[in-house]
Amino acid sequence: MTYDVYEPGTDGPGSGGPWRVALEYSNQGERKPPTLVQIGRTEHADRATALEAAIAAAREFSPPDPWSEQSRAIYRDGPDGFLVILEGATSTFHMSVRIIAAVPREAQ
Repeated sequence: MTYDVYEPGTDGPGSGGPWRVALEYSNQGERKPPTLVQIGRTEHADRATALEAAIAAAREFSPPDPWSEQSRAIYRDGPDGFLVILEGATSTFHMSVRIIAAVPREAQ
């Protein structure tokens, strides 16, 4: 007996780009809102270029926390993004960096 294995498709609304880099990170501890999302203004025509921009952002973006960054570890988090662990002098924070494509209004 065999079973079909689910594999997410790449077609559908928004799957063809254009692509942008999105960053999600903590908003300085107790401040509101607790999480901020920042979407880049640059549009990338293809996924590969957008992923290059995303890994550059994962290496270079400096969120408000931690106060004194001691180290940074970057992990691939699925096909479209990265999880970044930031070790500070007194605490650890994380941020998410991924590529996104807008879904056209008529498809929402």
